[in-house]
Formats: sequence, C-alpha cells, structure tokens
Amino acid sequence: MKNYQNLFLLTGLILSPSAWAYLDPGSGSMLLQVLLGGAAAVGVVAKLYWYRLKRALGFGNKQQDSD
Repeated sequence: MKNYQNLFLLTGLILSPSAWAYLDPGSGSMLLQVLLGGAAAVGVVAKLYWYRLKRALGFGNKQQDSD
C-alpha cells in the first residue's frame, strides 16, 4: 500500500502545473546566510581536526625510529 502512496505523490509532483511563487527579497539574504554559515562550520570543523586531517593526508610529522 505504501508503494502506491509514493507513486501517487511522485506522479502528482511531476504532473503538477507551474507554480507562480513569490520570493521576497529576504529569501536571497537567507540563502546567503545559509551558505556562509555552512562554510564557517566547515572551517571550524577543519580547524578542530586539523592535525588528524594532515596525518590522514600524509602531511603530518613522521616519527623517525632512532635505533
């Protein structure tokens, strides 16, 4: 039964007429805030895990065996 519901929903989305929606001026700034916030979050995560990331990529300090 659930497959029929998904099929009905997908058919309704594909065959629906064009929507003349209004995007107010705040929508663009909200999208910009989301993109900048995501970039800032990626930067913070990279800063927190910088040494692990360098070591995983092979750029970290390699310990030398002194026998």
